[in-house]
Amino acid sequence: MDKTEFDLIKSYFAPLTSKYPEAYGLSNDAALITEEPSRSTVVTMDTLVEGIHFFSTDPAEDIARKSLRVNLSDLAAMGAKPKGYTLSISYHSSVSSDWVEAFTKGLATDQEIFGCHLIGGDTVSTPGPLTIALTCFGSVPRNKCLHRTTGIEGDDIWVSGTIGDSAAGLKLLKKEIKAESSNDEAFLIDRYRIPHPRTSLGIALLERDICQTALDVSDGLLADINHVAEGSNLQARIFSSNIPLSKAFRDTFQTAPDEGIQLAATGGDDYEILFTAHPNKIHQIIELSEELSIPISRIGTLTQGKNTLLLDKNNKEIPVIKSGWKHF
Repeated sequence: MDKTEFDLIKSYFAPLTSKYPEAYGLSNDAALITEEPSRSTVVTMDTLVEGIHFFSTDPAEDIARKSLRVNLSDLAAMGAKPKGYTLSISYHSSVSSDWVEAFTKGLATDQEIFGCHLIGGDTVSTPGPLTIALTCFGSVPRNKCLHRTTGIEGDDIWVSGTIGDSAAGLKLLKKEIKAESSNDEAFLIDRYRIPHPRTSLGIALLERDICQTALDVSDGLLADINHVAEGSNLQARIFSSNIPLSKAFRDTFQTAPDEGIQLAATGGDDYEILFTAHPNKIHQIIELSEELSIPISRIGTLTQGKNTLLLDKNNKEIPVIKSGWKHF
């Protein structure tokens, strides 16, 4: 690194606080967060480690955007409006100031998109891998948010966007599969590197009382819906033919559709919103999908029973070896 800690802060990070005056340009030891009397603060944190959550060869801008977006996805799953974030980065010796400049450009881009600003953080050196820890703050109406464990028997299970693209993108980067075309490859790798948090959807689901149960798909579709099933003492039944797949994903697995559906159901890193709602909400959900231009698909139902089942078109269970990512 050819700049000191304070040079990095002044040159690259302080400008990211310009639209958040209570950060005081990172000149103090901490920032202020003004409380709103009618709203509650939501806090979430994610840590990304080089070699586990991203490749050392990934563009710095993409690493920055992913670091912020996975946190914004957690806020979206709570129905929260983003507000600010703190950032702690542990650099190793090969990280240059040019890398930091590109990294902060990625953050600046997404700050404008999502209306969320840097308010503080820390920079340190490490002999280990590059590590990025980001804490994000948002807000919801006072004492109201979306939960993981409030599913009701008979609820429909819905998911936004398409599933499996990120997992396929990771396999492409690891040279484990080949895409049908260069466009498909670029699309799937982009979905791995830069998630699309469904902020507007999460806020609308909460504020319009469309549902009370939601989470984002990070560890895998089946693993994450199982959190809802277990927490609600119900069984989740997922219809494999209803899982939404992108054209790029379908093309990539056209000769191995069973392998594709297994990957989509268990791969993770989709950062789409998975939620349950009473069947009488279907028209509101369809209207919301059209209004926000976000595809939303009904993929299953909550019933009496235990665990999560993946079902084929004949309603027979599809065996799944591993339901999703395990951190340990």
